[in-house]
Amino acid sequence: MSTNENILKQYVCKQPFEYLDIQSDSAHICCPSWCPTDVKTNNGKIGWDDTIVKKIRKSVLNGSYKYCDKNVCPSLNKLLNTGVTEYNSPLVPKDKFLEHYPIKDISDIDNINSDCKHLLFGFDRSCNLKCPSCRDCLVPNDRINTKEHINKVNILNTIETKLAPTIESILITGSGDPFYSNLYRNYLINFDKSKYPNLKEIKIITNGNMLDEKLWNSLKSKEYIKTIEVSIDAGTESTYENVTRLNGTWKKLMSNLNFLSTLNSVSKFYLSFVVSELNYMEMGTFYNVISNIFKGLNYEVVYRQHVYWADGKYTEQQVNDIAVFNPTHSKHTQFLDQLQSIYNKPNINHNFNHLVKKNIL
Repeated sequence: MSTNENILKQYVCKQPFEYLDIQSDSAHICCPSWCPTDVKTNNGKIGWDDTIVKKIRKSVLNGSYKYCDKNVCPSLNKLLNTGVTEYNSPLVPKDKFLEHYPIKDISDIDNINSDCKHLLFGFDRSCNLKCPSCRDCLVPNDRINTKEHINKVNILNTIETKLAPTIESILITGSGDPFYSNLYRNYLINFDKSKYPNLKEIKIITNGNMLDEKLWNSLKSKEYIKTIEVSIDAGTESTYENVTRLNGTWKKLMSNLNFLSTLNSVSKFYLSFVVSELNYMEMGTFYNVISNIFKGLNYEVVYRQHVYWADGKYTEQQVNDIAVFNPTHSKHTQFLDQLQSIYNKPNINHNFNHLVKKNIL
């Protein structure tokens, strides 16, 4: 382990002890891009205390983080390259972690009882857009009573009967759009808070095209929606509609963002931009557009690396070919120029800390 990786032994990630990402046919204890191991479902427990989960828990406790991608995970990336953690990071000092979990020896993890506190709904991929980064075609809603629809309804029922009582936060969704999905939209409109006695927050990740004032006012869940992330990946109408957000409408998005900026009940906004060769020249433009809309509010402009998704349009080789943030890319120097133009502006969050440190931007 290198010198800078020794710092990982001083921090423990809470995700494997508290978080579950539920997909239609798999489950993960973190974002699948950051910790790709599938912990699967098991007897209705959705993999919560399976053997592989315990192995991942041991890896974060011993500081190896061998199941994690340390470059792609923004929390590990920042800790390794700056020596400090992100705001609200799942990484906590080991002594603080041990105050909450009675672990004297790493083997104690085999018998530890922990509750699922944070849940991601990722089991419905239906979406009104066909962004090439995550799909190669439109994914419509399932027809009622099909096998796929019944499977998703059963997952939701399992969540509400087995996990809901301990859940403190819900994230909807990392794999589609929560307002295009009939399943998620109806869940949010007809939300039954009596099933979630410990719930503090619902976080929404959306492309923003359907989240207008009328829909917002219909949501029984809106009192819990404290965080909204809008995934955009472009700074201009042309790139948005023709490259990164196919089937999306820029003008509708801008109108909805302006409405969202009036919501005093929302504590934090994240506006995200997944960087590749296809859009890196608009990193600064994107920042200006967002900061003009959300000025005076609690918001972050988030830049992330474009990573390979098996369901996306691009092959793994094509994703590598557009990875302009890789030092071997022919346009990497130009990318660094763009990164330099935005990295120290206020309300910025990104996972390029290793490049900032290396190049002393």
